[in-house]
Amino acid sequence: MKVNILFPINAEAFTYIVPERLETRIRKGVRVLAPFRRGRKVGIVQNTENVAQGAEPKQLTLKPIEEVLDDEPLISENLLNLIQWAGQYYLSTSGMALKNAVPSGIFEGRKSGRSRIVYDNEIKPMKVYDLTDEQEKALSEISKARSGAFLLHGVTGSGKTEVYLRAIEALGGGEAIVLVPEIALTAQIIDRFRSRFHEKAAFFHSGLSPGERISQWWKIRNGEVRVALGVRSAVFAPFRNLAMIIIDEEHEASYKQFEGLRYSARDTALARAKIEGVKIVLGSATPSMESYYHAKKGKLAYLELSHRIEQKPMPYVEIIDMTKEEKESLSYSRKLLSVLRKNLSDGHQSLIMLNRRGYSPFLMCTDCGYTYKCPACSITLTYHKDTKTLKCHYCDSHLVPQEICPHCKGIKIKYIGLGTQRIEEELHDLIPDLSLKRMDRDTTRRKLSHYRIVKEMEEKKIDVLLGTQMIAKGHDFPDVTVAAVVFADVALNLPDFRSSERTFQLFTQLAGRAGRGKAPGKVYIQTYEPDHYVFEFVRNHDYSGFYKKEIELRRELSYPPFSKIVRLIFSFRNKEDGAKTVKSISAKIKKIIPRDSKSDIEMLGPSSAPIEKIRNYWRWHLVLKGTNSKALRQSAMHIINAVQDMKGMRIDVDVDPISLM
Repeated sequence: MKVNILFPINAEAFTYIVPERLETRIRKGVRVLAPFRRGRKVGIVQNTENVAQGAEPKQLTLKPIEEVLDDEPLISENLLNLIQWAGQYYLSTSGMALKNAVPSGIFEGRKSGRSRIVYDNEIKPMKVYDLTDEQEKALSEISKARSGAFLLHGVTGSGKTEVYLRAIEALGGGEAIVLVPEIALTAQIIDRFRSRFHEKAAFFHSGLSPGERISQWWKIRNGEVRVALGVRSAVFAPFRNLAMIIIDEEHEASYKQFEGLRYSARDTALARAKIEGVKIVLGSATPSMESYYHAKKGKLAYLELSHRIEQKPMPYVEIIDMTKEEKESLSYSRKLLSVLRKNLSDGHQSLIMLNRRGYSPFLMCTDCGYTYKCPACSITLTYHKDTKTLKCHYCDSHLVPQEICPHCKGIKIKYIGLGTQRIEEELHDLIPDLSLKRMDRDTTRRKLSHYRIVKEMEEKKIDVLLGTQMIAKGHDFPDVTVAAVVFADVALNLPDFRSSERTFQLFTQLAGRAGRGKAPGKVYIQTYEPDHYVFEFVRNHDYSGFYKKEIELRRELSYPPFSKIVRLIFSFRNKEDGAKTVKSISAKIKKIIPRDSKSDIEMLGPSSAPIEKIRNYWRWHLVLKGTNSKALRQSAMHIINAVQDMKGMRIDVDVDPISLM
């Protein structure tokens, strides 16, 4: 008897012989101990069927597995199928998908760990509102379905989470996966789910220690919980009685993994729902262009929540023209500061967003124009005042700047641009009596830091929460009545076809944080480009209008949802060698994909990537577009197979990329 074993490595399954003494114990999904290279390795049985005769060379001697480690399958057949699908669809391997799906400690035999998140002994009951007519209708449609995909399009504050909770309660004994896009969101949503499901809810995200992850994984696997709530990797939660998947804020870019297996948790969840025959709900106030398009085409059932609960008004949005407005500092207009001071005196809270961390995007010598650049990446280094270092936000390298210019020996070194540290410092100087806290990647590196900041906001210990896009997503702070964007132009001018969509989504989401309590909300967006079309739609909370304009631009350029994209990234240690190799690659590719009207596939490049160098690798990319997903991925594989033996080159594959940077 032969068996295929999948290991959590970048490879497909390996074939072994099963000794007679183990044949009765072998089955799909169990762990086995098998010889691997010069040692031994734990893997999962992917297939128990015999390999066809002649499939392997006659001289190849198959090794026997040494032990079966489980009495029953550790991983269900459906989950194994999902793992195989992910490896194939994303042009990776089933082994890489397995590595993402199952904590490494499960293969290493690590013990479970106790949670270091300390909850209140008493679970605080959450206020439960009577459902609106729209909520009742959405809940009814979801609850009566046994399977199928839904888009729940609800304005911010319309009660999408309550619909999720009641839809899960209506499952009876069925199990549910709930995905959220940011670890920062888990603090509040954990409380909501604990108030309903108590110990039957498990929380599964990267903020847990390895031991904690293993503990939660086993609880899910053994049927001790009904709901698994977490970020990206929770899509692989090992439920055996799964009935529903919910993707909150389905439009978020953070559902996409950017290294290794570059999978989208949203799209993988859609695949899992289809494999398992269960229902899936995609929820958002600002759905992705693709999801809304598919809903209009009938591929997703469309459910709408067009009003906030308790008839609360949508916040007033004002666009502040910074080319005309009086300023009290580099970052703040006089108008915005006046609003913040009044909000403080009224006893309310405020949010301020700048989607750029650090103190200043770069240091410049005004004598010669020299700027510090990362030696490993083709970007400028960001100055962080708290550590007095220049940091690269791509490779995490850092250096200490000198008082004199290393190029011309001048002493006129200036901070250019704004970062969250700088606008925090300015606001502290301008309004000293504010209780101010910053939430960005620098302040939330330590374990539980997100959780503590959210709790302080809930307890009104913070007057102003300032930060990057983390503060715009999903939080529910009833006393926040003012939300502001300091420098809105950061996101608008990126060389990416999704930049306008992301800007609209981000500003609309931030606006939705204001006015969720008794007092109405106001939103102020400072910009040097007030006539950009995005702002008109944000001001009017007009998703439909934005969609109509943006979808026509996509149609003209044949970008998603009118096509699928595969991006190939070729990386080299040496720039000159890379340029020569890319020329050779171009010649080979022309033979594989003819540039003529008969071919459905359009090829852009190979050309230098917008960010040319990252972590000491020089990068070129090739973008393939086409309407047939399968043919597109086959063409990408033909190219990879044709060029993968070229020396000194690394190839990364990104299927359905969300960024072309």
